[in-house]
Amino acid sequence: MKRLPNHCLLATLLLLISFAAVGCKDLQEVDALNLVLAVGIDQTPDQRVRVSVEVVDPTGARGQASGGGGKRQSATFVREQSGETVEQAIDKFDENVARKLFLSHNSVVVFGKTYADHGIDRALDYLERNRSLRRNQLFVVTDGTAADLLNASGKPELYAAVAIRALVDQGVKKGVAVNSTQLRVIREYLRPSHSPTIAYVTSADSHICQCGVGLFDGGQYKGHVVSRDAQALLLFIQDTEQTEVVLPCEDAKSSQTDVGDTFRMLSTHTDVVPIVHGRDVQFLVRVRGRAEVERLCPGSRPTTASYQKWESNLASDMQHRMQNMFEQLQKTDVDSVQFGDVLFERQPTAWRQVASQWKTIFPTIKVKYDIQIQLLRNGLASKSPDTEYSPQGLPPSSGQGGPVS
Repeated sequence: MKRLPNHCLLATLLLLISFAAVGCKDLQEVDALNLVLAVGIDQTPDQRVRVSVEVVDPTGARGQASGGGGKRQSATFVREQSGETVEQAIDKFDENVARKLFLSHNSVVVFGKTYADHGIDRALDYLERNRSLRRNQLFVVTDGTAADLLNASGKPELYAAVAIRALVDQGVKKGVAVNSTQLRVIREYLRPSHSPTIAYVTSADSHICQCGVGLFDGGQYKGHVVSRDAQALLLFIQDTEQTEVVLPCEDAKSSQTDVGDTFRMLSTHTDVVPIVHGRDVQFLVRVRGRAEVERLCPGSRPTTASYQKWESNLASDMQHRMQNMFEQLQKTDVDSVQFGDVLFERQPTAWRQVASQWKTIFPTIKVKYDIQIQLLRNGLASKSPDTEYSPQGLPPSSGQGGPVS
């Protein structure tokens, strides 16, 4: 076998060494970095941008891991910098804070109300272009300042970022919040309706608390909805599951606010169908759901007739809440129900004819509802406990050979 010349071997060896050197040139020790868990963006009274970051305190985190029982503030700290833009404010951290910011582990971006009121569009371009940031970070809007939310207690979690994400995850499961990762928000921002929804989180008494849905017209914040209003909104745009519905008791003597026929909505599926006649656009909202009884009003008896009535009441309650929610959106001219997207997908030709006038058409749209709810497991309990009580101590009639109503 013919041997390679010495100069070829030397060139090959140098090439391999250069490849190895390139792979290690950007290596930095963890102790030389500030690991960022959350970023908050606010607008100051003088129209500047204030950026807050929640940073892991290595000594505090080690103390929590070994001894436990300490304060959350000892595991992280929050630092702030201001600038004309988000980029400028973040660059100032490297000038004024020891250790370089490491953004690749950031999991939450919080927009304060004042900044969001003027439009989050200004930050989206930076957040999309920054190679250090991942597209699965969670976008959140709050009705106060982002700095206050990051400084609020998230116990039992040690970090505000973890507490915020956990609260949003719970809200998603209860049908009162949206999983607003950056990738999802950007997709909604670019779609025809141009009305993304973002998880809403607030704080009370310095504790991170209530979760809901923030409404946006493009990048401009238009308010938020929580609880039953949030449930009604999400019925339009996604399948839901494991949500609770309480209907008031019809009996006048049952006046307690916490007493009512309570149902667990196991699942719902919504199909929105556009109906177009020229430039007249209407929508049919068809909802199909499955539910089960969780609690009954005193004296309620789950007969066949009762179940039919409850199914009808559930459908009526759902339609009433959805109608109210849609009317609120029409008043503010925010297509958070994504009807523009539906029309574009189902009838693209019709959408092109009305796209430029959608802002004036949306507030006048008429919606028809077709809602059907099926109650399941109706044979598990034939009577509520109060109807089975006997002062003489007699056994319940069900299962004892007595009649079952």
